[in-house]
Amino acid sequence: MHKVAQLVSQILHLVRNAGYLPPDHAMAVAGNILDANPLPDAFAALAPALIRQAAIFDPFDRDKLRLAADVNERVTHPPFSRWLKTADDLTRREPMVENLAHPNPATTTPDDFLAYMKNQPANISRLPVLLHLWQTGAREPLIAAIRIMAGSPSGLLVAPVMAWGAYSAGEPLLAKMLLDEGVDAFPAHNLRARLALDHDDLDKARNHLLASLEAEPFQPAIIEQLARLDLPNGTIGDDTHICLYTWNKPDLLAQTMTSLSRTDLGAARVTVLNNGTTACPPEDLEQRIREAAPALDIKWVHLPVNVGAPAARNWLLSLPEIRAARYVAFLDDDVLLPKHWLSRYIATLGHTPEAVAVGPKCVNQAVRTIQYAFRGFHEIGERKIRFTPNAPTLMDMGQFDSTRPSLTVMGCCHLFHRERLDRLNVPGFDVRFSPSQVDDIEHDLQIWKAGGQVVYDGGVPVIHLQDTGKARTPANIGQAFANHFKMEHQFTLAELEHMDQAVHRADEAQFTQALAKTLPSLSGPAKVFWQIIGQALP
Repeated sequence: MHKVAQLVSQILHLVRNAGYLPPDHAMAVAGNILDANPLPDAFAALAPALIRQAAIFDPFDRDKLRLAADVNERVTHPPFSRWLKTADDLTRREPMVENLAHPNPATTTPDDFLAYMKNQPANISRLPVLLHLWQTGAREPLIAAIRIMAGSPSGLLVAPVMAWGAYSAGEPLLAKMLLDEGVDAFPAHNLRARLALDHDDLDKARNHLLASLEAEPFQPAIIEQLARLDLPNGTIGDDTHICLYTWNKPDLLAQTMTSLSRTDLGAARVTVLNNGTTACPPEDLEQRIREAAPALDIKWVHLPVNVGAPAARNWLLSLPEIRAARYVAFLDDDVLLPKHWLSRYIATLGHTPEAVAVGPKCVNQAVRTIQYAFRGFHEIGERKIRFTPNAPTLMDMGQFDSTRPSLTVMGCCHLFHRERLDRLNVPGFDVRFSPSQVDDIEHDLQIWKAGGQVVYDGGVPVIHLQDTGKARTPANIGQAFANHFKMEHQFTLAELEHMDQAVHRADEAQFTQALAKTLPSLSGPAKVFWQIIGQALP
């Protein structure tokens, strides 16, 4: 039984980190656990769930549909039975694949991909192209590709997925049309919940999330979102201080400050450190920001030279009014913020007594693909640190909207609990990482080393206007590698192992609590499924 519990825990962790497994990966995991003899109850629940998800995300693969139908005959799930019947009817009329050269992602333009979509009638070949356009953020070609595929009868099978793509591209009306016209499946319920939350309708969102679990129980992210749903936002008092530092980005800073001014700031105060900007004189920068955000009362600190990001943060933290603050937020000068980012962060820190810092789901602008979510250690050794990817998947369908402990989060929109920082004696930002790169990551690791926690809050989607992973020069690539090398020499292997264990313990405890809170509200197959999984967990 110990091995069963360990494997169930590993599968749960794998799915939570990936959001949803890619269809072929899901099929492979399901096949492996079905080989167990005797078959534990948890395996008998997990394998069909993974096969169902693989079929829904790749419905034009007839082999997946046949296997899903075979498994569903033995372990019947009524919502999936209805979906299977519709899928079988629609895919029988699918046209044959045209013998066209598949576009090479390394050399082909978005318009070439779109031309392929127009000339290729078979949706089994169209779907990967549409997903590629979504992943790469090609907004207009993506929308055109969605319309092409939605115009075919079998395209309605992936209407819920395409609706998420349309929503990510800023086309909510197209998304709603796809939801109304398409074949219903659990991703559709999740998007309806997201649309309800956009209008602060918690009751409607809860009903859609519960319906999603009825349609497909194995969605740990939905369990976590339901557990967080009733937590009210925190109160923003004058003990909250928002800090920015900027260097030579007056246009982006103006956009950031306009966005900031449109959010709920309560009684929070704002300080901007001009880190030696040479693009314009200090008085011109102040005037530019006054015009962009006239409602903001800003305190300015002008430095004659650029001291780098770590020193700028430490400088701000050393100011008397910020030293006295309970909450200190750091924003990059190139972000766009959701309305309730600050009050939600305060609630998250209040709900997690061990949490010292909280960070966002960081997304790109044109198509809101994930730029940075939660991260952990992929591999550690003596003077060796390798992180998990900063973007677990670019196909964001709401599975990263939950809140959970994380080794490190994106530093473009951090909130710190100042009292906890001081109580744990967490060191300041290390100036050896100047001018930037890795300093915020290293500081998050210092929090875990000191006994605190860092929390990822996926309910705060922040648009980062400049993706730090794109269009990088040899100089800043070298800077990043050099700073990563420095970070590897900051910690012993024993310290890294201690952090890794602490993150896993906190993360598992958080999910266990979320499941215990959510389980009484579940019913039918969803309740049975999670009772079986909960009993199998260590």
